[in-house]
Amino acid sequence: MDLNGWPHLRLLLEAASSLQPLQVWLFGSALRSEHPADLDVLLVYEDRSAVVALRKMEPWEDFQPPFHIIAMTPREVDEYEFIKSTRAVRLI
Repeated sequence: MDLNGWPHLRLLLEAASSLQPLQVWLFGSALRSEHPADLDVLLVYEDRSAVVALRKMEPWEDFQPPFHIIAMTPREVDEYEFIKSTRAVRLI
């Protein structure tokens, strides 16, 4: 996947990498379009404080395209079969 068109996604990935263990998954229209209306991102976390810290780092929803971030524990992801049903792609 080419992230060159979305420099703010690279910024989010760099920030998330510093908050391990935190998985970042992309889903939705960003997987089907070069010009999505938004970037749908799933954060899979063990420690909720990593999600809180990431959300405080930048005004993610103000970027263009805006981020729509949801966060789930691995158990929730499995319970809802979220990755399978959305065909999400793991970025980190």
